[in-house]
Order: sequence, then structure tokens, then C-alpha cells
Amino acid sequence: MTGKLDGRRIVITGAASGMGRAIAVLFSQEGAALALLDRNEEGVKAVAASLSARAYGCDVADRQMVNQVVEAAGMELAGLDGVINAAGILDITPFGDLDPDSWDRMIGVNLNGPFNVTKAALPFLRQADQATIVTIASVSALMPMPGTTGYSASKAGAAMFTKCLAMDLGPNIRANSICPGVIKTEMTRFLWENPEHTARATERVALKRLGETEDVARAALFFSTEDSGFTTGTELPVDGGFSWR
Repeated sequence: MTGKLDGRRIVITGAASGMGRAIAVLFSQEGAALALLDRNEEGVKAVAASLSARAYGCDVADRQMVNQVVEAAGMELAGLDGVINAAGILDITPFGDLDPDSWDRMIGVNLNGPFNVTKAALPFLRQADQATIVTIASVSALMPMPGTTGYSASKAGAAMFTKCLAMDLGPNIRANSICPGVIKTEMTRFLWENPEHTARATERVALKRLGETEDVARAALFFSTEDSGFTTGTELPVDGGFSWR
């Protein structure tokens, strides 16, 4: 049985844990050759070893490092057909208390990171017959929430960046973003390990549950295959029915 991604070569950032790891697992099952990036080098190597993928320690906010790593990945895989920008960080702090260094770091990882990785991968993507770019944004890109000034700004920028990529890089490169709601990852552990917080979060969504990383992985697969062949420049909320209200 052939997979939906047989023959495709894809870079996934933030692949040591959370949504990035779930995407890597699913994409490997669907036949993709993978280059996995994460600043947690030990963690990403462990994930890559379990999937027979290539692993690279890399901070996506470090442009020089990204350029070197993505070029190496593209050469080792003999090309790139896709990018998944899944690396991200979160700091929920009211604006009056938000440390400027935290702001800079969120912009650096959540917004500059997708720019750096996509820019470095572009020469390879342009050589592919059909290439895809998927950026993991957030429902915080679509609507304001308390204490998320820096995070929301970085994710809204990432979503608009991806829409602009779709305009600039078509017709052979498609670009879309995913806007997850509350997904059970290490980054949101403070929420879903607290029964009171979990109950409040699930009550706010139509599907009455928190999201799983596999929910996001399936959306990323959709955007990385011809199942979405006439879709580019859009944001897909994967939030159980929250942001439409």
C-alpha cells in the first residue's frame, strides 16, 4: 500500500515534541522522507531514530544556523517538496508585565522562524513539481485573548506571512496555515492538567473536548497532499469550534 506522501521530502520544525512530533509520525507513516529540526537536539534525534528520519539540532530564530541546516537537509534528501513550520513558544502574560525579551523571543521563534526556514528552503521548493508550506499558527492569530499580546501578534504575523507566500509563490508552491485551539502538548500542560481549567476550556468549544496533537497532524497532512490541491493562502482553525463564535 502506498502512502499519501510517498516520494515527498519534507522539513518539519519543532519535531522533538507536541504537534511537530505528531506530524512527523503521521508523515513517516504516509511515506515521506523527513528532515526533523528542533533546538532540543537530543529529543529530535530520538524521534528521528524511531522514524528512520534525519535529525538536526536547530534554533529556528537563528538565521545563520537555519540556512546551514536546511541546506544540509535539502542536499541529504536530494531536494525538498514541503515545509512544516511547527516550532513555537508561548508566554501568557498581561502586556503591562510582559518582558521585552519575551516579546522578542516569541517574534523570533513564532514569526521569524517560519521566515528563516521557508527562505532557506525556497531554492529547493522551487525545483519541486508541486511544493507545500504549512505554518502552525493559532486561534490567537484570529481573535484576541487576555495575556497573549506577544503570542497573538507573532501568530497573526505568521498567518499573514503564509497568506502572502501563497500570493508570491504560486502556482507551483502552495502555502496554508493551521490555527489550533487548546491542544494537549507540553506547552499547554499547565492548562489541561488542571481539571478546573480543562472543564472551562472544553465548555467553550462545540466539540466539548481539548484537541490532540493528531488532530493537527491530520490537518497538516491535508495541506501537504493533493487533497488540498486547489487550496492556498488560507487559515484552517483546528479548535473544536471556538474561533467561529
